[in-house]
Amino acid sequence: MNLPAHALARPVVSAPPLDLARLGAWLEAHAEGFRGLRKAERFVGGNSNPIWRVEADSGRYILRTQPAGELLKSAHALDREARVLKALQGSAVPVPRLRVLCNDLDVVGVQFYLMDFMEGTVHRSVALPDVPRDKRGAIYAAAIDSLVAIHRTDLDALGLRDFGRPGNYFERQLHRWSQQYRTAMPEGSVPMDALIARLDALLPHGEHPVTLLHGDSRIDNLMFDARGERVIAVLDWELSTLGHPLADLGQFLAVQELPADYLLPGLRGVDRAAEGLPTAAQLAQRYFGAMGMDPATDLRFFRAFAMFRQAAMSAGLRRRAALGTAVAESALYFGNTMDVFAQTGLDILEPQRQNA
Repeated sequence: MNLPAHALARPVVSAPPLDLARLGAWLEAHAEGFRGLRKAERFVGGNSNPIWRVEADSGRYILRTQPAGELLKSAHALDREARVLKALQGSAVPVPRLRVLCNDLDVVGVQFYLMDFMEGTVHRSVALPDVPRDKRGAIYAAAIDSLVAIHRTDLDALGLRDFGRPGNYFERQLHRWSQQYRTAMPEGSVPMDALIARLDALLPHGEHPVTLLHGDSRIDNLMFDARGERVIAVLDWELSTLGHPLADLGQFLAVQELPADYLLPGLRGVDRAAEGLPTAAQLAQRYFGAMGMDPATDLRFFRAFAMFRQAAMSAGLRRRAALGTAVAESALYFGNTMDVFAQTGLDILEPQRQNA
């Protein structure tokens, strides 16, 4: 199911109105070096949190706000995202410089933060259609290496040891996102309910490594330099936490398994070799080698789990559309195709799909 071009050109979350005079005064008082707010232009995109490009006498910035209206519990946590951005400054994980976090709802009505604007390239499609075939492998290699850098960060040195809850990461996440899905869609969904049951039966138990997780690891959450071969910024840390590192790898690989004609196009049915794209197995092996993990690790659970979370988020978008806190047309396209994510997760769990 393709999303019409006119819908893709519109944001899918409702943004708070910005009082530029009030916002500019607050930023000059609280953001180091900020002066002379001239305009704030909203970017197309930002399915979760609205994003604005800010022009000021002191330079260009990015403003990220919570959406307007009712929010699901624990969603849109910009304070957590800001904490990670601040902690990672100067580390092996490149991130934009955070200027300030605002928790004062009197400024624009919601929580927001300001960070520096960065010039670079963000690849919106996993197929990399705008990149020469002989360069695509290098981009994916750099993406995997950035994921390794995140998972190798020293939690104690960064002051992030308490950034996630103790206990079984996947059990906790399955419970949390199942609750959000059922709140958003009390009528239920056959493939989603089946996927939840399968994942519950396959939950990994026992000790597992605990690392910093990005939480939404995808090619379009990376900014590359002008040559397109080096990651200069890892973006969108809203879902970051501590947990099993294969949750991130599973997410990165799973979104590539969506249908090529879906509104978030994947690579299902694409001849990757012919297109200069590495296979999921090749990407996994690069990651395992860098992390010192067993190269025979079965990733089906981790990839299917990523599709479950995407489906739960899509259900939340549908609920916001129903409440009038999202642009209904675009949001409903995403929300009403939630079953695509769930069915992809079920497909991944088939025995022959280990690392295909």
